[in-house]
Amino acid sequence: MPSAERKPDHIAQLVWPGQRSELVTLAATGKSGGAGEIFSIEGMPGFVAKIYHATTSQAVLAKYRHKIQWMMDHKPALPQIPAEYHDIVQLAWPEALILRRSRFAGFAMRKITFERTLELDYLLNRRQAAQEGFDADYGKLLTVCFNLASVIQCLHEKHIAIVDLKPMNVKVHKAELYVSILDCDGFHIATEEFRHDAPQVTPEYVAPEFQDKVVMHPEAQDSFALATIIFRLLNYGIHPFTGVASDHGKYPLELAGRIKQGLYPYGKVAHKSVRKVPASVHEAFPDDLRQLFDRAFASSGHSRPSVREWVDALTIYASKRSGQISPCEKGHLRFSDRPCPTCLREALIAGAEVRRRSFVARVQAAPARTLKYVRRSLRQTHSSPFQAALAQAQLFTLRQLAPPPPISTRNAIALEILWIVGLLIAFWWAG
Repeated sequence: MPSAERKPDHIAQLVWPGQRSELVTLAATGKSGGAGEIFSIEGMPGFVAKIYHATTSQAVLAKYRHKIQWMMDHKPALPQIPAEYHDIVQLAWPEALILRRSRFAGFAMRKITFERTLELDYLLNRRQAAQEGFDADYGKLLTVCFNLASVIQCLHEKHIAIVDLKPMNVKVHKAELYVSILDCDGFHIATEEFRHDAPQVTPEYVAPEFQDKVVMHPEAQDSFALATIIFRLLNYGIHPFTGVASDHGKYPLELAGRIKQGLYPYGKVAHKSVRKVPASVHEAFPDDLRQLFDRAFASSGHSRPSVREWVDALTIYASKRSGQISPCEKGHLRFSDRPCPTCLREALIAGAEVRRRSFVARVQAAPARTLKYVRRSLRQTHSSPFQAALAQAQLFTLRQLAPPPPISTRNAIALEILWIVGLLIAFWWAG
């Protein structure tokens, strides 16, 4: 666009380290987040701009400017990657200040090529990953885990923590398996000369000691969130605090409540109040990883493994030359000398289908008896959002049926059909 035709709101000034500056034209991309909006930069295809929302106060913008300037001057050294992958961006790190009408408005960062990447969230469901062009196997997943832990460790070495670490904030390069971490301007920084807190968190990834509290130890929070992501990646998306209640006591419906109470059912020592989800394949993991998971989730934070420990533990599994990952008889990659988790998963799903058919037969033969089974299942937890929502709907339905008269056979069968359909969708959702 010729300079005479530029709209004032689209003109911005980039200020690079060393105070070199230049005028550029921004173009809206339609992408935005909680803090700002993303713009392309005319003539600079390798960069994008993040412009903070117009509702951001001047006081907050002043804090952001101070933080962005510090980040530009203290870019962390990242894990080395091969020269042919020089265009891979591991951190969406601020590279230049952006001024509008001489006022700070945001920052420029290197562009992450979204066509080559997918959200890490997709890897929690193998079917969704396949639809995005990613054929997940344990070799790839362990490499992604290693690469993510390695980047976080580099941040910790500079006294920088992510805090709000979650799959939605991480992109995975489908072919190269490197990761790109987004929203770097929200990181926690605590050095001798500069400090900036990171109040934003996601409860499902917050350590028990920080639930409903300020995160006082950001690196410990990162360690917990990283362990949660690794567990979910290796266990078909199952959250480490998703389980089935063992008794009739009060069991939190929300993951945050279970985390706070330490209701982790996948340890080497069984939890007395909660059982594992039947579809879990954690018993196929090697002992060293299981011990790390137990320390991460069952220790109340006292002996939680650091990110460095995760890097050290995952190194051997991310290396093809180590021999620690090998194919099973069916060709699935698995931990060497351990049962194949993929075969185990397939057997569990096949068994669930057999049980489903048996359940349908019981519903048809004795609907009143199976209705009692539904009431018991509602006291337990569920392995997907769909199941949780379905359970609440069922509970409401059952309450509407009380007090007697007794439920009719037709209504009982209809309710059970809904329950079965929900179960099938839940298995599909878990991938």
